[in-house]
Amino acid sequence: MYPNPLTLERLPPRNGVTDISTKDAISISVVAGLMFGTMAVFISIFATGIEDPDILFSLRIGLISGSTALILILAFAIYRINEISTKGDSREEKRKEETDFLRVALSPIAERVSSDGNSWDIHQRIRRERGVLVVDLMGLDPPSAAAIGERLIDSRGRLRRVKIRTGIIGEERDSNYQPGVRNAIMQRLKIDAERVNWQIIQKSSSITLRPMGESPSLRLWITRFGIFSIPVTLVMALAFRDLAGEGLEHQGILFGASCGLVISALAATYRDRSS
Repeated sequence: MYPNPLTLERLPPRNGVTDISTKDAISISVVAGLMFGTMAVFISIFATGIEDPDILFSLRIGLISGSTALILILAFAIYRINEISTKGDSREEKRKEETDFLRVALSPIAERVSSDGNSWDIHQRIRRERGVLVVDLMGLDPPSAAAIGERLIDSRGRLRRVKIRTGIIGEERDSNYQPGVRNAIMQRLKIDAERVNWQIIQKSSSITLRPMGESPSLRLWITRFGIFSIPVTLVMALAFRDLAGEGLEHQGILFGASCGLVISALAATYRDRSS
């Protein structure tokens, strides 16, 4: 722990927002379906023999695999979008509120740094990058970085996903960041991040705090499973029936239906990480 801890006013909690639209979900599903379909075509060609491949059969396998992946991903994405949109969140407004709140919360640190003869502009160092709230530690010393970690913990009720830029570590260390800054903030975050429902994801130049989320209730799990199981099980059963070929249609249907139920059960356990 570092001296001179900074206090923080308690502010009311906020809700999460969605970062993807229906158009984005369709685009992602189409791309994923094409990728799965292409891989299935090549795998089928290799499996049936490169010297005399059954092109029509391989194309059929690719079409079935790609369509299955597209439907599964799109169904889950649209369900998730609708689940979040029912909360009535306004994405841009909520993001602005979150950014403004964090700038206010960390302004005492910027003032203390300025009093020491350095500069840390909160408007430049606290910003949005691709929708993610970013805190850049460039220009801070280890004690100030530790203080930021403490304030982030105290501010958890008003924050969701936060990315902390610490500079590249190791042999290619970024000279714009002081040595020890990353270790200082990590020591503080490791103490209480899990307690406030944050998961720490470390990369070479950043630390991301992601909400751990909450497991769905039994009622919600049953509702999700009921929504997913019918289309997923049907698509998987038909897909594996065709993949099994003549004489093994029944086994293919049973295997595909079993896989569909397992996938539906796993999808229903999705944790809400919006808060």
